[in-house]
Amino acid sequence: MITVRDVPDHVSEAPFISTFIAVALIPVAFLFTHAYFSGKRKLPYHKVTGISGIVWDLGMSIFYMLFRLFGGQVEGGIIDIHPDLIAYFAIHGMVAAVVILLELGILTTGILQWRRRRPNEWHRRLSTPLYILWFAAFLSGEFVYLVYYVL
Repeated sequence: MITVRDVPDHVSEAPFISTFIAVALIPVAFLFTHAYFSGKRKLPYHKVTGISGIVWDLGMSIFYMLFRLFGGQVEGGIIDIHPDLIAYFAIHGMVAAVVILLELGILTTGILQWRRRRPNEWHRRLSTPLYILWFAAFLSGEFVYLVYYVL
């Protein structure tokens, strides 16, 4: 758990890549919310917001993961890393990986039900876990960004 003692005495300048990702994912929250609730009501236009949100999120998530995997540093940011924060980053990364798998599952089942013109039970079953886990990862990431770079 991040406590007050973990927050730096000074706010460091946010790295560009962190700011870019934090801001770029905000529209995805609106797209996911629209797609989720309009899909539950069986409204046809949830396809557009759902596909847009998933493709946008996959692009941002995969870009950021590859950026970090191949040595991309979040230059400019000075964060005092505590064991609690390392645990947070590990959990956040695992949840993000599960979200990516769920997004791919939703896209696949959505395309299948669109082509077959009949509902796919798995599409409905995967939507709630995706919505909850995506928001958990999104909000926790935004929280850490705000605590370390804004507040």
